[in-house]
Amino acid sequence: MQRVYVAFGLDPEGFWRITPRELVVRLEGARRRLLNEQDGRVWLAWHVAALSRQSKLPDLASLLQTHPQKPTQTLQDQEIGLDQLFLAWGGDPAQLADVRKLREET
Repeated sequence: MQRVYVAFGLDPEGFWRITPRELVVRLEGARRRLLNEQDGRVWLAWHVAALSRQSKLPDLASLLQTHPQKPTQTLQDQEIGLDQLFLAWGGDPAQLADVRKLREET
């Protein structure tokens, strides 16, 4: 089993310090990582072959993915989220009302 663990690129010393459940989780994570790396290599090879047949290359920007910026959370949004957590974890609504009054005063 340790051979499989190491073959997946994991630290051999760590093998003896984990539970069987952690072993399964780590091996599954390593398997996913290896599959993603292989998919990336296949994607790259396909695009190299496809682009090498083009007489005119497409604009580089059209090939690159852009990740949309997540909107930043306002202070009010953060306070609402914290208030909801406080109540969800059994906080006293009266105490929360007192804290809200203090916030408004400052």
